[in-house]
Amino acid sequence: MNTEQIREKIERSLEAGMDQGIFPGGAVSMLRNGEPALTVCKGMTGLGPEATPVDIYTLYDMASLTKVMVTLPLVLISVQEGKLSLTDAITTYLPELAEGEDKESKAKIKVIHLLTHTSGLPAWRPFFLLANSKSKYLRQIAHEPMVDSPGREVIYSDLGFMLLGFLLERIWDEELDVLAKRLIFEPSGMIHSSYLPLAQAHLRELNIAPTEKGNSFEGNMAVHYLAELSAGRPQYAKEWQQKLGTYTWRKDVICGTVHDCNAYYGLGGVSGHAGLFSTLADVQRYMQIWTSDDAPVRIDAVLRAHSTRSLTDPSVHRRGLGWIISSSGGSLAQVAAGCSGGDVVSGRAFGHTGFTGTSIWSDPAREVTVITLTNRVHPEVSPLIGSWRMSHHNQLFSGVGPVGTS
Repeated sequence: MNTEQIREKIERSLEAGMDQGIFPGGAVSMLRNGEPALTVCKGMTGLGPEATPVDIYTLYDMASLTKVMVTLPLVLISVQEGKLSLTDAITTYLPELAEGEDKESKAKIKVIHLLTHTSGLPAWRPFFLLANSKSKYLRQIAHEPMVDSPGREVIYSDLGFMLLGFLLERIWDEELDVLAKRLIFEPSGMIHSSYLPLAQAHLRELNIAPTEKGNSFEGNMAVHYLAELSAGRPQYAKEWQQKLGTYTWRKDVICGTVHDCNAYYGLGGVSGHAGLFSTLADVQRYMQIWTSDDAPVRIDAVLRAHSTRSLTDPSVHRRGLGWIISSSGGSLAQVAAGCSGGDVVSGRAFGHTGFTGTSIWSDPAREVTVITLTNRVHPEVSPLIGSWRMSHHNQLFSGVGPVGTS
């Protein structure tokens, strides 16, 4: 399939997403051998009269792509610099975790468990209802019961990457946003990638894709979680319920501040699990770390190989260090969650998604990477993103045969 045919597929795919009301617009790039080969931008940044056309410099809330664009490379750089080992217990650096609930199990959590989402920590908790600082978050996580033993099961956990962010700040004695800028963004030429974009004049000048109108989606998550908590641990839930009843939620359209509630309300917009804003042009530069041997930011070849191959039980979720690893389209759990790279990618493919509608998938067998940035949470969260992503990736990756085939 030639370039123009693939371009038409990208355009039709984005148009289908817009027609279904999944997002108002999006930006897609296909990289070949690590270099941009094709870029398509369609639609508008939002639905209101102030919306502007999407382009390669539209600033998107990257959501959980923060995990693989900030936290993962910083951990791997820390290993290379001798500041950290993947087999270190996290209580070595965050001793507060050994002072609360299930402290014996938490003492067994290693850095590699956090990166592969096998720590046994829960997926999500509305800690922002009670905590508004790193020290308070550490205390909340310390007193949060484990849901499994470390190393047994993949439970995709925001809590684990919050901890990695706290850990990185301690071993470098530097704030996470400053560290990311110094060690990743500036060397890579990612001049439009940052936490807290509204605090920076050159980013305020960009078109910023808005996200949800208020925080109703995550607010409903908090309501459901506390209903479950009240049934099982009523005394523990009482304080949470009181806070929820009087909580001051954002009501207007969110634009330029992180959508994720724990990152926004609890951690000042900067966290290891969410908070990064970036553009299509900058994500292209970032992916050189994983697709080029002469990228400005160097990750050791062994660490890079561990990151992009499965280190977990393939019957549940295939996880490398940070990245999701595909297996003929992913496990049933991956497909159901809408985080698969599609049915046609090879078992060597790796990627990640962000709740706001962002994704990166790379297939070394094809030497192709597809970057897709949308704001599917605007003005409200669309439940159709998973099926759209599957169709989107199937169309694009099937247009390029594996290396060595005609």
